[in-house]
Amino acid sequence: MTANDINNGILAGLTKVATLFVQKMKQRLSSGNYPQGNSGRGTTSIQDATSIGTAQTNGDISFIDVNISLAQAPFAAAFEWGSGLHAKRGGAALYLIAAKNADQLHFWWEKGGKWFVGKKLPFGHPGIAAKPYIAPTLAENKAEFRKMIGKELKAAIMLGVPPVTVIEVKL
Repeated sequence: MTANDINNGILAGLTKVATLFVQKMKQRLSSGNYPQGNSGRGTTSIQDATSIGTAQTNGDISFIDVNISLAQAPFAAAFEWGSGLHAKRGGAALYLIAAKNADQLHFWWEKGGKWFVGKKLPFGHPGIAAKPYIAPTLAENKAEFRKMIGKELKAAIMLGVPPVTVIEVKL
């Protein structure tokens, strides 16, 4: 057994854990009310914006990145931690809603029962309440992730252990 065998076992375990984590997270996202993206606005689902990096070692630390592209799914962080008045990270505040790509806003305001036309809303958007999908996936699968890493590490260690020879002695 060499240090390289052990490191390879850790990296293999991290890759398997990251793959299972993403699979479980995507299942959670598919079963709830999460946005599926809007191709007209250039966004995609959180599932499609998720990628797994390559397991690496840097000094004494081994790691693997699981990335969610906020450029592809800009709402991903808001669903994990909330936004606006519901934000669990950063300051809670209303979002200003103002015309950006046109001279004015123009939409049917359901709550007001009329059309809204103007440069900005006289009130802000409250944001969305958190509907976490990362933290619960980690918490619910932590024991399984540990077992996977342990199994790969054990397999790597066993690579260097010579086979046991059984000698039978009869008296």
